[in-house]
Amino acid sequence: MIKVIIERRIAEGLEAIYQETIRNLMLQITERPGFLKGDAYRDVHHPNHFYVISNWRSIESWEHWQNSPERQRMLSELAPLLEQDEKCTVLALKVSYEAKPSKFARPTQTYTY
Repeated sequence: MIKVIIERRIAEGLEAIYQETIRNLMLQITERPGFLKGDAYRDVHHPNHFYVISNWRSIESWEHWQNSPERQRMLSELAPLLEQDEKCTVLALKVSYEAKPSKFARPTQTYTY
């Protein structure tokens, strides 16, 4: 599994339009092969900074979506709202931690690549 973080800076005053647009666009990717989960966040200290964090089965499934005509169409809908180009970061899970009743968290899963 990989996690993709997409950072976007939205032009001032267009935040509400972005939130509605991204909500509709995210519904369209739920059926994409390899897509597992996605969440949209807003930075609490910088209200025009937004993040989409999604989980994909593999790097290949993400790259297929990233380069697809459908995603390019979605980006063209978002372009008028952006202050600058989006930034994508792709992460591979190495260690997973969960909170435990004990004082210190311990790794619950470790992955090797």
